[in-house]
Formats: sequence, C-alpha cells, structure tokens
Amino acid sequence: MSAALILKDLCRTFVRGGVPFLAVDHVSLTVREGDFVTIIGRSGSGKSTLLGMAAGMLSPSSGTVELCGKVLNGKNDTELSRLRGSVVGYIPQDAPALPALTVLENVMLPACLYPRGGDIEGAARLLLDRFGIAHLADSMPAELSGGELRRAMIARSLINRPRLLVADEPTSDLDVETTRSIMDEFSHLNAEGMTVLIVSHDLESLKYGSRVYSMESGKLSEGNAFER
Repeated sequence: MSAALILKDLCRTFVRGGVPFLAVDHVSLTVREGDFVTIIGRSGSGKSTLLGMAAGMLSPSSGTVELCGKVLNGKNDTELSRLRGSVVGYIPQDAPALPALTVLENVMLPACLYPRGGDIEGAARLLLDRFGIAHLADSMPAELSGGELRRAMIARSLINRPRLLVADEPTSDLDVETTRSIMDEFSHLNAEGMTVLIVSHDLESLKYGSRVYSMESGKLSEGNAFER
C-alpha cells in the first residue's frame, strides 16, 4: 500500500521571549493510503504545528515532508497551493468562512480556484446535504451556528475530492451530538477510501480511527500516552 504522507525527522523551531524552543522535535510518521490516524495531545503539545507542516502550510526547520509522492521541501507558495488544492482537504482550527459569500459559494470556492472538472455547484450541494445543512445553502456564514459553520467548512475541504483529509481540532467547542455526527462522517469517508489524519485534545476521538499517536512537548509516540 502506497503512502499518502511521509514525515521524516521533522523539526520546527520558534523563538519565545528571545529563547528558541522546539515546537516539533524530530517527528517521523508514515500515513498509508486508507489510514485513519488520530494524534491526541494537550494544547501546546505541537499538534497544530505538525499538521501545518504536513499540509504544506508551514515550512519545517529541518526534516522532509512527502505528500502523495511529492516532496514539499523547496517548493514555492504557488506550487504548494496547487498541490494542496489537488490532493489535500485541509481543515484548520477555527476554519474561517468568507463573510461576503453564501454558504454554497464558500463550499464551491476551492473548486473554482483549482478546478477539477464536473458540476461544481451540484457537488457542493451534495456535500451540504451529506452534512445535513442543504437548507442553508443560500445563507450567509454569520447566520449559522458554530456547529453548522463547522460542517460547511468540512464540506468545503472535500469539494475537490482530496486523497488526504487533514483536520486540526475539527470538533473543538462543539456539543457532544455535533461532535459525534462529524466524527461518524469522517469514519464513513474513510470507509469509502479517503485517508484521514486528525489531531485533537479530546479523548473521545480515540474511539475513531485505525491508528493512534500521542504528542507531548513536540515529540510523537505511538499509542495513547494519557491512558498509561
């Protein structure tokens, strides 16, 4: 089985108060096609930084990232954007919607920027229906609840039929029912063949996925360290 994502000895250094520190400390990880990988960890453990590098949103201080067979190191912003637009569905923490566009237009946006053919509006409406918010297609983002908006942004990440879905705290600040419905949908997408990588500080997410890792102080280890 081929690899959707290979991280090799990744480090990312930041400076805080004039002192450098390793937010991500020599992390290696291979995510195979069809995997559902969950990375659990407390806030500040380096999860979001790791995910940003995995999706090509952030450059590593050292180490390499290989995304769907393409090495990201050395690529410029345009090349990275095109690659992300074709193979990755990225859901950043608190994913923003464009306030001047309707919900439908927000979901369609990536397919308009990086078209892959087909009926874009029809695909967007199907995704909204899949996430239970088809009736909100013509609404503005400000009119949606937090859970509804999160579903819309997840739908947006899927519009270009990505090979890899990368989600940073996709259920943070959501109620139990909404969290369960979103995680169930991720499981369904994975069962349909999509590779899924999520990070979370919510231990409930451990019920989902095929492989679990823990992140603490920038280091990644297999298994749930918080139940040891």
